[in-house]
Amino acid sequence: MKFKYKAINKEGEGQSGKIEAVNQEKAIELLQKYELLIISVEASSELFSLSGIMNKIRRRVGVKKIVMFSKELSILISSGVSLVEALRIQYEQEDSQFFREQITAVADMVEDGATFSEALSRFPETFSDFYVNIVKSGEVSGKMQEALLHLADYVEKSYLLGAKVKNAMLYPCVILAGFSLVGVGMMVFVVPQLVGIFEENKMDLPLPTKILIAVSNFMVDYFIVFVGLIIFFIFFVKRWIKTPSGKRKVDVILLSLPPFNDLFKKFYLARFADNLSMLIGSGVNIVSALKISGDVAGNEIYRRLIYSSMEDVKTGGSIAYAFENNKYVVPMVAKMLKIGEKTGKIDAVLKDVAEFYTKEVDIAVDGLTAVIEPILIFVLGGAVGLLVAAIIMPIYQMTEAF
Repeated sequence: MKFKYKAINKEGEGQSGKIEAVNQEKAIELLQKYELLIISVEASSELFSLSGIMNKIRRRVGVKKIVMFSKELSILISSGVSLVEALRIQYEQEDSQFFREQITAVADMVEDGATFSEALSRFPETFSDFYVNIVKSGEVSGKMQEALLHLADYVEKSYLLGAKVKNAMLYPCVILAGFSLVGVGMMVFVVPQLVGIFEENKMDLPLPTKILIAVSNFMVDYFIVFVGLIIFFIFFVKRWIKTPSGKRKVDVILLSLPPFNDLFKKFYLARFADNLSMLIGSGVNIVSALKISGDVAGNEIYRRLIYSSMEDVKTGGSIAYAFENNKYVVPMVAKMLKIGEKTGKIDAVLKDVAEFYTKEVDIAVDGLTAVIEPILIFVLGGAVGLLVAAIIMPIYQMTEAF
């Protein structure tokens, strides 16, 4: 991130400029190293600039890179190569300048005495808390190679699972967006041509046609306003979704709206079970494991549910208690959690739950696609029918008059 700062240097002179850092705290730390008296540090917004958009694209490490980084690092370490040397090798073969900078920074920190997990934690935009904690467990147990291989498999599985759900949602969105563009095109270019014909014949138009013409006239006369309203609406919705209340409402809708609710419930439960299973299996204590699982839940409802379970565990209670009789949790999950706690094999039980619901997500995605197709055909067919009827009815009247 880029930050604008104002400060006073050692000579008492005012100084301002921009600095790059992971977050605001790191930016302040960097400025303090130069013995500056900081007045203000604010995020530099490049949201609507081409350079800002390109910078965001460049400063994003893809899932495939993280998977390959983890697998190759594991192979190098198992071959007897030191961690610092393995990181230097990774740096040399990496083609992304942004990721290269991060790898060499991690290597420098490890060489200076920091642990690998501490160095990775400096780059949260690339290495999540989940990733860092699994690496930390590998350091403590002396099984870094296994930890990195598990991470590579986890990141890959998580990515594929998320991609399946996104693809299921993408199909109807693309169809509706395409239909909307065609509809706007007709309103702006086709309907105005027909209006002239109707006005020449001084026809008494039916109500659907009058509504169609009114909408078309608004789009033509206030096209810039219309486009502005759409942009404002999209911007407002995106900002609202980022607020706690907005995100919670969207998450509730996703878990309540048929036919998507069943898919999302299974998806989030599979993610939770997989995350918690891997963390506990790697030696992370149960409270920390629940905290991290909540942070990466991806849904506000499940995040709060997991946090509630964490509070129960802190007071000596059961993990499963918060999950029982919750409408967003399939009863089997709560029962399996209870069995895992009783047998002391909660990581193994959760792994089975994760595998089961991952398969269920696959089935749900296929089923959802099959359900959405006829629904879209019905909705779009009805919309096209109304549009055509509004245009054809007055033309039919004209032919009857002649």
